Amino acid sequence: MHLCYVANPFSIHTRRWVRIFAERGHTITLIGVAPQRKPLEPGAFPPGVRLINFVERYNLRIVRYLLWGLMARRIVLDLKPDVLHAHQVAGDGWVAAATAYHPFITTAWGSDLLLGPRRSWVQRQLARWVLRSADAVTCVSSQLAEAARMLGADPERVTVAHWGIDTRIYSAGPADADLRRQLAPGLGPVILSIRALKPVYNPLTLAQAIPGVLKQYPAARFIIRTYAADSEILRQFQELVASSGAANNVTYVGELADESSIAALYRLADIAVSIPVSDGTPISVLEAMACGAAPIVSDLPSLKEWIDDGGNGLFVPVGEAPALTEAIVQLLRAPQLREQFRQRNQEIIQTRANQTVEMAKMETLYQQLCQSQRKRSA
Repeated sequence: MHLCYVANPFSIHTRRWVRIFAERGHTITLIGVAPQRKPLEPGAFPPGVRLINFVERYNLRIVRYLLWGLMARRIVLDLKPDVLHAHQVAGDGWVAAATAYHPFITTAWGSDLLLGPRRSWVQRQLARWVLRSADAVTCVSSQLAEAARMLGADPERVTVAHWGIDTRIYSAGPADADLRRQLAPGLGPVILSIRALKPVYNPLTLAQAIPGVLKQYPAARFIIRTYAADSEILRQFQELVASSGAANNVTYVGELADESSIAALYRLADIAVSIPVSDGTPISVLEAMACGAAPIVSDLPSLKEWIDDGGNGLFVPVGEAPALTEAIVQLLRAPQLREQFRQRNQEIIQTRANQTVEMAKMETLYQQLCQSQRKRSA
């Protein structure tokens, strides 16, 4: 099949998706849509993938999506792909829907349905338009699927479709000794923050929780991922850490070389923290679970599809630093509980989050859409 994606070319999820379906033998065109205007690094996508990067064209804040929609319509009508697939309802979905092309599928990621339509009447109407235009709507959680239906998507066209993770890369194993010496010297436990330093992920709550953990476990080490960081949030985070006297116990890690490096970082951690205000099914949490880190996550409906509080992870209320401190300390005191979580999470990942299995299901959906479109056109 010829698959045309409309998606953020800088996102690791877009790159994985493109790579997977290119490896499965499909012809791939990617229309790159993203607010940021910066060059793509060489080799970002496999050979043979055609990238049409709108990020470098007419990236004017007020009118860019209108212009991109007009440009995409001309391109897509010329290419005539077998399937047009927008990743995220907001932004990418607007551009794809403007083409009026079919079959059209859109995939909701999380905040594009859970936050945007609540904050803005305009975004709510745009989301309705995209969802009603789509021949299929896939969502990474039941909560997102319900949100899509509430916004007007045809219930028969909405499905929960997990992405899965590459279990060949993300799996439990011993921590890399050299990486441990580099990032978390000493023998203390390691707590890893796995989400970007952006407001939606509540990183300052973790910064506020760190001093309370160190009072009881002064040898604990915190590793903070700073990829795609909001510069002001990073500054505030570092100020909070420094003012509490915890700077020597915190290490910051930016972009990593490849997915094996990400997996190695997860294997280094005893605990993985993900505490956003809104979420779909976070792939980073599943990856950390697969690598053996005990998850502490926000008490959100979508996470309850994967985490049983006390059974394979712990929930904390959104934005409550004392509760986060308590949860981290609870797991540090109970290595046997962490081991219980590790074993249970291995089972969950293997049975519900195998990328090969989940992408085969998506491929079947593509084929079904193609067949339905051919029948309509006949």
